[in-house]
Amino acid sequence: MGANGSYNKSLGGVPQDKRTHIETGHRIMGHKVLLQNGNRPQTKNIMNSNSESPTYLMAKLNEDGSLTVLNINQNKDHKIKFEINLKFDSHGNIRPYNGTESNTHAHEWYEGDDGNMHRKPTQGNSHLPIPNSYNDLIHAIEKFNKQKKHIIS
Repeated sequence: MGANGSYNKSLGGVPQDKRTHIETGHRIMGHKVLLQNGNRPQTKNIMNSNSESPTYLMAKLNEDGSLTVLNINQNKDHKIKFEINLKFDSHGNIRPYNGTESNTHAHEWYEGDDGNMHRKPTQGNSHLPIPNSYNDLIHAIEKFNKQKKHIIS
């Protein structure tokens, strides 16, 4: 679970010293909830993963110690391919896609000639709709966030 260029084929994973996220001990629908490791400059998404094609749930740590999942990262072949940015209203309910950055939306990623992952350019609006296949996961994340769970040590 690391930044651009961190996956090492000979090791079959991301070396410990290049990892950008830590596990929280939680899973939602079988997917790991991860927290940014504060030691890295680029930690919003997992660009390279140890597992071949995992879905990771990216959380932030709130002032009260609870976790809020804000992003879904879908990786393929150890690299990010799809990202969903979750947006919530003041009651913790999902703000559905409407084509703007202020509501839940998605982005596609591609590997550039430099070997790094980049957001895929689009014509016009770069905020993509969410495939229906993510609906159950998004609702489970909404429920998780409202439960105010903390890191399991």
